[in-house]
Amino acid sequence: MSITRLIWVSVILLWPWGVRAQNPAQARLEADIRFLADDLLEGRGTPSRGLDIAALYLAGQLRSAGWAPALGDSYLQSYAVHEFSPGDAAYEISIGGRSLATEDFVFLPFGIDPGRTPKSHPLVFTGWGLTAPEQGRDDLRGAPLEGAANLVLHGAPWEPAGDTPFGYDRAVGKSIASVGAGASLLVYVTPDFDTIRTRQAAGEAAFAREMENVAYAYLPDLNGRPSMGLGPILLLPTRIFDSVFAPILEGSYTDWQERLKGGQTPQRTLGIELVLRIDVQARPSRASNVLAVLPGTDPASKDGWVVLTAHYDHLGSQPVPAGRDGVWNGADDNASGTAAVLEIARRLAALPQRARSALVFLTSGEDRGLLGSAHYSENPLVPFARVAVNINVDMVGRSDGGVQGIAPGSSALFERARQIGSLHQIQVVPDQQPSWRILYLVDSYHFARFEVPVIEFFTGLHPDYHQPSDEVDKIQFTELARLVDVIAELASGFVQGEPRPGFERPAWFTTP
Repeated sequence: MSITRLIWVSVILLWPWGVRAQNPAQARLEADIRFLADDLLEGRGTPSRGLDIAALYLAGQLRSAGWAPALGDSYLQSYAVHEFSPGDAAYEISIGGRSLATEDFVFLPFGIDPGRTPKSHPLVFTGWGLTAPEQGRDDLRGAPLEGAANLVLHGAPWEPAGDTPFGYDRAVGKSIASVGAGASLLVYVTPDFDTIRTRQAAGEAAFAREMENVAYAYLPDLNGRPSMGLGPILLLPTRIFDSVFAPILEGSYTDWQERLKGGQTPQRTLGIELVLRIDVQARPSRASNVLAVLPGTDPASKDGWVVLTAHYDHLGSQPVPAGRDGVWNGADDNASGTAAVLEIARRLAALPQRARSALVFLTSGEDRGLLGSAHYSENPLVPFARVAVNINVDMVGRSDGGVQGIAPGSSALFERARQIGSLHQIQVVPDQQPSWRILYLVDSYHFARFEVPVIEFFTGLHPDYHQPSDEVDKIQFTELARLVDVIAELASGFVQGEPRPGFERPAWFTTP
């Protein structure tokens, strides 16, 4: 061999593509994410053409990995979705016979079915409306909230941590607690109301501003029941409290804030009703979950199941001026988790023996209210009682060497994940934002409410969350590949017969 030829062979062997070839798993992860987060898929909104293309791609990848279709000869579980835009809806709201002007309220119709929403809702006042067992607080205990509108005030006896819309002491958390207690909607009085429609909006006011302008979707097959733990929220300014509620409650908004700070924890049925009329023509469509099965090989154990979940949808796209990005590509949220589950599926299929069977469940509609997992929970392919564990992978593309393993109700499941992580030099840490109650906002909600042990892998929020800037070039592919090693080993252990971890429903986890 000539020296020139030897040099060329060395160059070819040492070129960066040779390095990539040494880690085929990382290459597959990158290929899957680049496809799912490409502009051609238009943000994978539910429902959309881009979502349907993604579903076919995922089904093809699972078929090539050796997984069988879960629904006869199909990998797709189709369901009906109805949606409407804010501009299509007109709301008429009255309280105690007094009609509210449109500038005096913001209505966020989370999970609402306009055709089946009751028009009249008795009003109950619960002060701050807090359910926080960690703080020894439950303002809703014993309150007659079934079918009622829960009137609550902004605030808590402590300073809310961070500038976030989430948390049990914010509107979202108070809505979740209200839904769990049977309330039909939350009426939230906030001093920040007048900033909601301005550029000064921050925290939950900014969240309300954003949510007021997004299209809403719901499942007609649920007959008016919510698809998630979060329910509709009516936001009111303090001036409406003072003019409408103060005469009944014998105190202004300021008066009641002082009373609550002084330790008073009221529950009052107000004796008046909130009447809500919604005029909207929803658009019918359809979307699909992607489901595949891998049968166990042990006749004595194969009726037990391990379920891997990730949502493959995102927020879609919208027209924007030239030069601006109007596609929410969702590279981290959640092309990263979807690609991770595909890679784990490939490894499970390569196991020579499998005690339990496995189900890959890639959901749609998560970013629009857990629609796909809610539909599945009404039409499960595997009895929940037979599921040993649900492993959910959601936003794992921005790791700094660690990952959150959020396993509410199952310390044994978290500890197993932590042990495996340490073997791979990956720090698996517990929930870093426990006040958010993340379980209510992810697809594992529809497993935990049936007492299934769940764990959510998550590398945290970032400034690109739910923004068009959530792009592929920000994914940490090397770290993602290392995280997949950990999650795959955890899943493999349960597929190969590790005992089902215990589950004890957290005190704060209430479901309708």
